[in-house]
Amino acid sequence: MPGIGVISNPRSRQNLKHPDRIRRLAYILGQGGSSKATKSFEELDQVIDEFKRQEIDILALNGGDGTNHVVLTAMMKAYGDKPLPKIALLRGGTLNTISNACDIKGRPSGILFNITEKYSNGEAFEITERDLLKIGDMYGFIFGNGIVANFMETYYASGSPSPTQGALTLARGIGSMFIGGPTIRKWMEKVYAKVTVDGEVLPMREWVSIFGSTIREIGLNFRVFHRCEEEPHSFHMLTLVSHPVWLVADLPHIYFGRPLHPRVGYETVAKDVLIEAEHPFGYTIDGDMHKCESGTLRLTVGPRLQLIVK
Repeated sequence: MPGIGVISNPRSRQNLKHPDRIRRLAYILGQGGSSKATKSFEELDQVIDEFKRQEIDILALNGGDGTNHVVLTAMMKAYGDKPLPKIALLRGGTLNTISNACDIKGRPSGILFNITEKYSNGEAFEITERDLLKIGDMYGFIFGNGIVANFMETYYASGSPSPTQGALTLARGIGSMFIGGPTIRKWMEKVYAKVTVDGEVLPMREWVSIFGSTIREIGLNFRVFHRCEEEPHSFHMLTLVSHPVWLVADLPHIYFGRPLHPRVGYETVAKDVLIEAEHPFGYTIDGDMHKCESGTLRLTVGPRLQLIVK
């Protein structure tokens, strides 16, 4: 059997907090595959190439959303048109939004034990499928600039990222809105850009944020992208244009995955989105921060992954 490949991010906050975790995962895996901890992009590329040559059946990722995004990008670069392995998200990071949205539960050791046992016994896995989102030459599931990227910068600046800190950061922003404070002013900085959706140019040029996602949640259980599975090989794209008061008033609709009020923004199901901004802008892919220096960025649909739920 080709086996299971495990890639761990030794620098993830949770792996640093639990230094014996990587060794424990290797022990659980045993002779059923190979477990690697990568400390650089070069090491990651080498491991991915090794797993590709071995034709592994399952690639398990021990890290959070940011780690998953980096590894999946390296995987797509290496595999090209070659069939992809099944993906197991081991929930080894602080942010596990993607696995939460896909109903993947448990701790890394428990998830890997279940997968290893089923694999060795030839048992079927419970699988869910999701399209990757291609952002420029990178891959992930959630893209956002403007308010979402500015929120993430504030969140990370706290030095202690966690779901609780995320909720506190959101509350801080809402409180700042009522006094016109610097936090909400920073979050609401406009992105000035021409946006083309499947060949159609949107009439607006000023955006609070531009989003795209192939999973329904954005974190804190906000089911923003409720149309992400509406059409095959597409993603839920939305733009926010609202005043902060209107945006906060519409938070219940955003939380429960209801259609946006037209005064808040525009949403659709898309396959190709081109952003042509007047200036460089920051953005996030699955919580990982990036900068678009050219101001031009394209979002398209990537390959469809098989994710192991249990």
